[in-house]
Amino acid sequence: MELVDRPATEQIALLNAGALSATELLAACRDRAQLTEPVVNALVSVDWERAADRARALDSDRSLCVGASLRGLVTAHKDLLDTAGVVTTYGSTVYADHVPAANSPLVDVLASAGVVVVGKTNTPEFGAGSHTFNRVHGLTRNPWNPARSAGGSSGGAAAALACGSLSIAAGSDLGGSLRNPASFCGIVGFRPSSGTVPGTEGADDRITMPTSGPMGRCVSDVMLLLNAMTGVSATPPQIGTPRVLFSIDHGDLPLAPGVVEVVEHAARQLEAAGWSVESGDLPLPGVDRCFETLRSLAYCLMQPGLLGDHRVKETVRFEIARGMALGEEEIRTALADEIRIRATFDQMFDTVDLVLTATSQVPPFPVGNEWVAEIDGTRLDVYTDWMRSCSRLTVPGGPSISLPAGLTDEGLPVGIQLSGQRGADAHLLAAAELAEAVLGTSSHPPIGRLSGLDPAALPRGPTA
Repeated sequence: MELVDRPATEQIALLNAGALSATELLAACRDRAQLTEPVVNALVSVDWERAADRARALDSDRSLCVGASLRGLVTAHKDLLDTAGVVTTYGSTVYADHVPAANSPLVDVLASAGVVVVGKTNTPEFGAGSHTFNRVHGLTRNPWNPARSAGGSSGGAAAALACGSLSIAAGSDLGGSLRNPASFCGIVGFRPSSGTVPGTEGADDRITMPTSGPMGRCVSDVMLLLNAMTGVSATPPQIGTPRVLFSIDHGDLPLAPGVVEVVEHAARQLEAAGWSVESGDLPLPGVDRCFETLRSLAYCLMQPGLLGDHRVKETVRFEIARGMALGEEEIRTALADEIRIRATFDQMFDTVDLVLTATSQVPPFPVGNEWVAEIDGTRLDVYTDWMRSCSRLTVPGGPSISLPAGLTDEGLPVGIQLSGQRGADAHLLAAAELAEAVLGTSSHPPIGRLSGLDPAALPRGPTA
């Protein structure tokens, strides 16, 4: 296995032992990126020389970030995250030349943890939709099949990790933006309990669903990055045999047959390994309406001035318009529903430890589609409808993780989603490690094949 394909935990062990320098790791990541980026386009606003200066400084001055948990690992910041002195576009032509004067808190946290930053990871415009394309930086392709979507909104991060261009990457999640791209790209994406990661609070105290979270090539990488993001160095607890509620489709969601096959096989593997797996439906009445109301409110509060700006894609303007049309009673009802759903979901864990579902309702879809309009014969009306397998598990406020579970007959990655009780993040991660030991970590995408492709010959992304 090449250096860049190894888990970040192995890379950091080599760095700490002096068997690898930050400069050497950066050079290996750069070589891999030069091989894959012409096709995948996961990294944007890249400055390898600035990164090399940082790596050389870490190598020459051992007192710099001494003892930092991520010292020398290579990363990039999602292009929704303000980074001082670096073009930060939010995936929008409105901000094509935007250079923040100050960092988002997470940027400073990761700098203190010792990372080497090479640039930004691509994202959909304002993070809307789980397909990474925009008019500023273009389309991010799936490294397993460049004619397919890498997911989103942390699609650039997921694709770069799968390629080996980065050691670790932080992303963010509202309706599945850490989990969907993890499923699509065959990596691990973890959504922490709401409020766990400092510095991710919204502009309005009523909006509690968005969060930042870690992505990695395995569960141990995710735990390493999460500890740095939260400032809490926690060792996963010892747990017994997990009791699992298996609800592959939440009782009523359409799923692609290829997803059903992989997820059901994963559930059987866990059961054969001694897990207690019982089928059932989730206690989430009213969850879709609650999510949609609070999501639109968040977009309206974030960018109200863009409603009539036709430089902005239609789905973003749709969210803003729906948010502006909300009445106070609708907002109060959604907030009350959120409290009720969280309490009901928490009570479920009196009898189970985990929930097991499909991460995404579909495998990676063709890059030319802006969103999934049909699943197994069921028509979908709104651009977020196909993401409900994730968004429904956002509202309860607890942790969720997507793990690689296998490949479809077409060789496309599919993930399973494990979800836990609010605040029980460490227990969920411990269970995820057990599941990973049963299911295995994802194999690597066909990197060599990417280098032989002509990007101009591949299908184009959406025109929206």
